[in-house]
Amino acid sequence: MNGRKAKARRRVLRTRNEQLVDAIRAAVPVLQRRTEDGHEVWQRGPLTLAVPVVPLDAPAEFQDAVTAYRMATLTMDCPRCTNEVKVTEAGTYIVRHEAECPGHPDRLVELGERLGVDIERKP
Repeated sequence: MNGRKAKARRRVLRTRNEQLVDAIRAAVPVLQRRTEDGHEVWQRGPLTLAVPVVPLDAPAEFQDAVTAYRMATLTMDCPRCTNEVKVTEAGTYIVRHEAECPGHPDRLVELGERLGVDIERKP
C-alpha cells in the first residue's frame, strides 16, 4: 500500500470512529443484564459495555473510585478528571483517565489492594 492509500484509509477509519463516538454520545445507556461475577452489561448505541457493580460492603473511598470509573465508561465524562474518549482504528472504545484519577483502572487495582478489597481486572 502506498502512502496516499494509507493516508486515505486512516482518514476513512478516523471519520468512521468519530461517527461511532457521536452515535455513542447520542444514545442513552440501557442496562441489559447483571452477570454472576459482579458486572453489569449495558448497551449504548452500537456499543456494549461491561462495568463493575459498586460493592456496597467496600470502603467509601473504593466505592467513589468505582463510581468514577462506571460514570466515565457509561457517560463518557469522569466526575473526577478530564478524561479522553476515543475509538481506535480497530473499533475499540477507550476511556483514558488522568494518571492520578481514582477511576483509572490502575488506581482502582492499587486502591483495592491497599484497602483489602478483592478486585478482578477484566482484559
